[in-house]
Amino acid sequence: MDHLEKGISRQLHRLGIKPGTVLTVVRRYPFHGPVIIEFDDQRIGVRDAVLQTLTRR
Repeated sequence: MDHLEKGISRQLHRLGIKPGTVLTVVRRYPFHGPVIIEFDDQRIGVRDAVLQTLTRR
C-alpha cells in the first residue's frame, strides 16, 4: 500500500483493507475496467491499476 497515492491508501484503510487483508477478485471488467473485490463479506469496485498495486509484492 506504500506505492498508492496517500488519498487512495487512506480510503482503502477506512474500508478495512490493510496490509495482509485477503482479497478475492469477484469480477474483472474488460479493457482494464473496474475490478470487483471481496473481503470481510464486503464487495467494492476498484480501478485495475489500484488492484495491481495492491497485489504487487
